[in-house]
Amino acid sequence: MTHHLRMCVTGWGITRFGGVSLSLFMACLFSTVICAYSAPVRIPTADVTTADITVTGVVNDAKTNTPLPGVNVTIKGTTRGATTDAQGKYRVVVKGASDVLVFSFIGYINKEETVGNRTEINVKMADDQKQLDEVVVTALGVKREERALGYAVQKVSGNTLQTVKGVNAATSLTGRVAGLWVRNSTEFNEAPKLELRGETPLLVIDGVPYGNMSIGNIPQDDIESIDVLKGPTAAALYGSRGGSGAIIVTTKRGANGKGLTVTVNSNNMVNAGFLMLPEVQHSYSAGLGGVYDPTDYVWGQKLDIGKRAMQWNPISKQMEDMELTSRGKNNFRDFLVPGMVSNNNISLAQSGENGSFRVSLNHIYNKGQYPNLQANALNFSISGEMKVGDKFTLSSQAGYNRKTAPQIFGSGYTAQGYIYNILVWMGPEYDLSLYKDNYWLIPNEQQNWHYKAWYDNPYLMAYEKLNGIEQNKVNTNLTATYTPFPGAKVIVRPGLDMFFNNETRRNPPNILSTRGWVANGLYSIDQRNGYSFNGDALLTYNKTVGKLDIDALVGGTIFSYNNKELYSATRGGIVVPGYYSLNNSIERPDVIVNPNPSSQESLFTITDGTPYGKKQVNSLYGKLTLGYLNSLFLDVTGRNDWSSTMPVSSRSYFYPSVGGSVVMSEFIKMPNWLDFLKLRGSWTLSKKDLGVYATNQTYSTTTADWDNLNSAAYPLTIRNSTVNPETNRTWEIGTSAYFWGKRLKLDVAYFNKYNYNIQRSATVSSASGFTSTLINTKESYVRRGLEVTLDATVIKRGNFQWDATANYSFQHRYFKELDPVYSANNLWTQVGGRVDTYTGRTWVTDRSGNVVHQANGLPLASNYNYLYGYTDPDAILGLANSLRYKDFQIGLRFDGRVGGYLNNYSAYKMWDTGSHPDSDNQWRYDEVVNGLKNYVGQGVKVTGGAVTYDNYGQITSDTREFAPNDTKVSYQTYARTYGDGTRGVTNATFIKLREVSIGYTLPSAIASRIGARSASVSITGQNVWMWAKAFRYADPDKADDTQLTSPSVRYVGANLQLTF
Repeated sequence: MTHHLRMCVTGWGITRFGGVSLSLFMACLFSTVICAYSAPVRIPTADVTTADITVTGVVNDAKTNTPLPGVNVTIKGTTRGATTDAQGKYRVVVKGASDVLVFSFIGYINKEETVGNRTEINVKMADDQKQLDEVVVTALGVKREERALGYAVQKVSGNTLQTVKGVNAATSLTGRVAGLWVRNSTEFNEAPKLELRGETPLLVIDGVPYGNMSIGNIPQDDIESIDVLKGPTAAALYGSRGGSGAIIVTTKRGANGKGLTVTVNSNNMVNAGFLMLPEVQHSYSAGLGGVYDPTDYVWGQKLDIGKRAMQWNPISKQMEDMELTSRGKNNFRDFLVPGMVSNNNISLAQSGENGSFRVSLNHIYNKGQYPNLQANALNFSISGEMKVGDKFTLSSQAGYNRKTAPQIFGSGYTAQGYIYNILVWMGPEYDLSLYKDNYWLIPNEQQNWHYKAWYDNPYLMAYEKLNGIEQNKVNTNLTATYTPFPGAKVIVRPGLDMFFNNETRRNPPNILSTRGWVANGLYSIDQRNGYSFNGDALLTYNKTVGKLDIDALVGGTIFSYNNKELYSATRGGIVVPGYYSLNNSIERPDVIVNPNPSSQESLFTITDGTPYGKKQVNSLYGKLTLGYLNSLFLDVTGRNDWSSTMPVSSRSYFYPSVGGSVVMSEFIKMPNWLDFLKLRGSWTLSKKDLGVYATNQTYSTTTADWDNLNSAAYPLTIRNSTVNPETNRTWEIGTSAYFWGKRLKLDVAYFNKYNYNIQRSATVSSASGFTSTLINTKESYVRRGLEVTLDATVIKRGNFQWDATANYSFQHRYFKELDPVYSANNLWTQVGGRVDTYTGRTWVTDRSGNVVHQANGLPLASNYNYLYGYTDPDAILGLANSLRYKDFQIGLRFDGRVGGYLNNYSAYKMWDTGSHPDSDNQWRYDEVVNGLKNYVGQGVKVTGGAVTYDNYGQITSDTREFAPNDTKVSYQTYARTYGDGTRGVTNATFIKLREVSIGYTLPSAIASRIGARSASVSITGQNVWMWAKAFRYADPDKADDTQLTSPSVRYVGANLQLTF
């Protein structure tokens, strides 16, 4: 098998990376799976002499005597059984009196009952205190009780992600974790961005911190749980990569219980409208000054009043004298297409005496809101566990991801953006629908389009001017655990991931927009590939001495990556229109190997944030945990890294952490309503090394010289061999408490992170032959934040239960120290001031805030920048609700942000071009139709005196006198200058109904008719509803300058889950 696998992999050209044999990994994996599958499974034979016995009963909580729905009732030694319904009732058929029923439920102690001669068995189940003390997965895959941790951790169960399944699992994390900001984009093929406490966390999958995997590469059905380790203390053993916390994903393994389990989960949702859809005026044509002109702007002639002009007729394909009418008033809405998301998974899991395995196949089809935006994502994963004797255990996992899309473009303030083309710059006198399936004058050579200086026919852009992708990822890991004697474990865990991506661009001749394209035709291919390797070797030991628990760990890690890129493109155009190949280039094609490797500031991103180049970090670390009476805990860790990207003098760096917690409720008598109280705290020193080649003098490749041949350019940055790693000191305090019989849980965390030794580029004298160097600036920052989580069983009465989780968090970064040379010189860069400032030019005002107008009647713009506010929100909120009545379930999940400023560029730019719907008013009508330029801007004019400013724009003297502005001006000129007065700066406060599900679990008797153990159906929705305080036309969810954001799609559909 190993030989066969090596041959298969060799065919891909990826047999070895840096001495790591992929075939060895694959062989170990499949050996594990085969052994697990072949492990004996005991299936009791039927007793032909004994008649079947039907046993019924009710399962109740031993403390409250209320029914327990969802309890698993299985016949011991088999996979047969049932699940209690909403009333706690069950019905199961056994083969004989000797059969034993096993009752199991999370949070309760398992109970066994021998059938005997009974046909009714009622059971009361007691709380399992050990299970209620939640176990979380921490750094290096170590499982620990939450009560022992000195830092904040929040767990998300995988089954909460597996009903409403969209394109990316990260979207379903929005609002679920305090301190985790998920920035969801409305753009096709743009993954959500995750920020934990304001920084990018490390992603760890099954104990391996892969370098190229993202959470979007993991099917939601494969996720068992997600543990979010907040802050550097939580992830201290991961080194600099874990300095911003970590998201620990544990995937599913074998079946629960022995035997084979097959699970099907299908969720299909369609576009059911839009939360935010840009709108435009449709009363005026393209042009300027009230005159029709198809080349630019939308300040043209009034439509639908009998005016005529020479216009392009897309049917006759020539210029004709036609009436100017609003025939294309719904151009953008009609251009949109019905999108959909189809997310389907099937898995097989088997458990035996000595092991288990699981195989999963997942497919996602995503159709975007614009024509020809469609992507297919396929994921295959296989995992297994195997016991080898009493002391040795093997587990392994492998996955393959493939994603393809013929077109991913269509957004932004670019000539390839549809909002840019259709809404901002196109007049409503064009009926865009007439160009659909009619975008050629001469096929593959000349487009059917009216003349425009900036952009092309949108349908030609969608189907012919393409940017396609083909992405492939492979990941695999193997964990070997050896127990030499009780309390000790030796763990070896290598993990490897690889990617092979192709990105192509093609455009026909005769295109108008050539930014990134070629007017005479283009075909280019960008091939990117690489791998990352992470190998851990750990020794753990735990022992109890009297009342003291000792838990120790020592280990080492090697992490490395190697990424490459090859780019090639036709030059001078293509010879044969419609044939896209490098062989069809008019001139010799361009070939560039590893673009931009030399500049740290402009590293070419290969995939998932990993830049081109090679890097290796070797690490040694240790951890000691002491626990007294299972109530008082102390953690001490230390790690030393040796990074290949650091100068020799600072290549080795050490960072420690210390954390502790005390369960106060074990030492102090608490009131009856308080069940549990824990205080915790931690301190960490973490460091961050440099990017690749930051301290190396390296050449950059170019084709600008030597007759467009590949050549090398000497770098302009001089490398500093004494630069130190960026350093962070973080402390955190928090508390956890349970109230009223654990019906309510409160968790609060406050953190303070001091960031110094910041690396930045500094200019040097040109006489040196260089322009810049890398230094450690004296400027430093401190980040402070608060996180609050509240879990509650709001109502639990009879057959009805309402559970809710609420999250609240904020974090801001402040200047701690300033650098006298390199810190910015302005009013808001001050010690104690916030870093996330939103600044820009504004309007001059009088002492009462009225806008000052010039003699020409236009508002007077300030020559100085102004602090509008801050970009980070004042609060990030989340509220998840789960309501259950009998066999019906409802899930409602809200999230939102309060405060923070963004640039609503869509609204801002539409004022400039004349397409903004609010520009359709009486002043514009009077100017275009009646020739009256009678607009008077609200505000004042200066009638005397003067004003002076200092270098920062602060008034030093002001003797101005004012009168109401009364100067009449052109409305077009005023609106293009002033717009709505905000310059696009907009408060980003919003609330969303992120997900909704309404489901019904079929009774087991009905499910069994189709051969299923269980079945459920649900109505699902994602991105269902939104309220925004100030944003119009664009969705502020992404929290970035919107750059003509695409419409925010509402999805509604259905989910079907079957288990066999």
